[in-house]
Amino acid sequence: MTDGTDEPMVFETVLDAPPEKVWRALTIPEYLARWLLPIEAQPLTFSGRQEGLAERIDWTLVAEEPNRRLTYRWRESGEGAVQDAAESLVTFELDPLAGEQTLFRLTHTVPVRAANDNGVAMMMAA
Repeated sequence: MTDGTDEPMVFETVLDAPPEKVWRALTIPEYLARWLLPIEAQPLTFSGRQEGLAERIDWTLVAEEPNRRLTYRWRESGEGAVQDAAESLVTFELDPLAGEQTLFRLTHTVPVRAANDNGVAMMMAA
């Protein structure tokens, strides 16, 4: 039986920078736009048109632990978005390593919708 979520996608790499520097790249809009997607407005809204992604990706901050963990709710919209796409959670985790390095972990969790789901639960959540 499923718990309502799919297996998350997890990506890990070691970065040659301390967690504080990586945190700035995740939280300062000008820096974030350099490596992720161009930011159009606040709250965080990214434009993925040039990268072949959804026209808009809206992010809402869910939780943060400075220099350690950051979680956003992500929803695609506009041209190129998956029809009836559910919101997903994107979590960045930073673990300090020796030598001013950081273990960077990105986890993307997409809720699984049952085959007979007619969207009532999502309407009730709103």
